[in-house]
Amino acid sequence: MLKVKTNFPRLQLIKKCKEIEVSLGRKKTAKNSPRECDIDIIDYNKKVINNKIILPHPRMHTRNFVLLPLFEINKDWKHPILKVNIRKLISSLSNSDIRSIKQI
Repeated sequence: MLKVKTNFPRLQLIKKCKEIEVSLGRKKTAKNSPRECDIDIIDYNKKVINNKIILPHPRMHTRNFVLLPLFEINKDWKHPILKVNIRKLISSLSNSDIRSIKQI
């Protein structure tokens, strides 16, 4: 996970991310199959967007592989729709979700 600052409007940022994925070897595959590279936008200036991209991702608050790295980057992050702090979101994960990341 990585945090960046950009002046790109969101659609231009999405296009740039797709270009980077392709340049790193990503190929068209079936939905949710393993990928060479996958760049996802988790937050875009705390905006709620539902046009060409959905932000925040509808299930991001339940995914350990999103929440734990995000916590490392911003311990004060708050979900823009749920208005819940990331610490509380992580606390609501199942123990098996938390253990699976700790084993890595």
